[in-house]
Amino acid sequence: MGQAGETPGRPDEAGLGARLVALGGLELGEFDAVPSGPAGASAPAGAPVVRTGEARKRGRRRTHLISAGVAVAVLGFFGTAAYLFVDVGGRSPSAAPPPPRKSYPAVSAPVAVGPQPVDQGVRTEDDLHLVCQNWYHPSAPRFRGDSPHPILISEDGGAEVDYRSTRTLNQAAFAGSSAQRRAWAPEPRRAQLVACLDLTGPGRPIRDCTSGSKVLPLVEGKYRLTVYEVSSHRKVVDRALTGADRACPFVILSSVGDTLFSAVKDRQLYDLLRERVEG
Repeated sequence: MGQAGETPGRPDEAGLGARLVALGGLELGEFDAVPSGPAGASAPAGAPVVRTGEARKRGRRRTHLISAGVAVAVLGFFGTAAYLFVDVGGRSPSAAPPPPRKSYPAVSAPVAVGPQPVDQGVRTEDDLHLVCQNWYHPSAPRFRGDSPHPILISEDGGAEVDYRSTRTLNQAAFAGSSAQRRAWAPEPRRAQLVACLDLTGPGRPIRDCTSGSKVLPLVEGKYRLTVYEVSSHRKVVDRALTGADRACPFVILSSVGDTLFSAVKDRQLYDLLRERVEG
């Protein structure tokens, strides 16, 4: 039995606290402050302040606002982290393009380089030696017209040296007429032809040659004689020959290496070149 002046409690009030907590409602202190009697009943001195229905609504709104604020803060934290991951790193892994392929130099077939022109005209014999090294002088006199056709003979110094020298056929150049001299020992700027004499290799052994304390083998010298037009590098003569001078040299230079080669005689060169020069 209830005492006089008390109002029986409603059955749903027993679960009011749980429902408020589940709905994000009042704190526990506020839940304890909810009276079990009528809203208008006075509370004993020192008791907690009783919240009205309106106060409870304001409390719930405040709690919802706090919960929403916390949710926004959490979302903002994760959003910022994601932004930093994407922006600071440049791009996210899924959006990053594949690494560029390593480039390799293009491999092309070697290009054959032909004779090259020399801009300046012929001034010295060294300019004519360049004809034997795949150069030509467009401003030089053409190989045409009446003879004689001036020629310079450029001889290779051999494998041990890196220069070419001028060889003059003295019998043809200085024992004949002035026309022969101009043909076989011309001024460089008047040369129409260059004959390139190059050692290509050894032939059969001939003998041993002694020079002081040195003894060197003498073998057949194999050569190639190639004649070019100075102004165009057009090939006029191309002949292989063997050095006919089988005698040991009077002087053996230190630059000749360990083998001596039979030399090409003046007469051999004259016989091969006379038709082009004097014909």
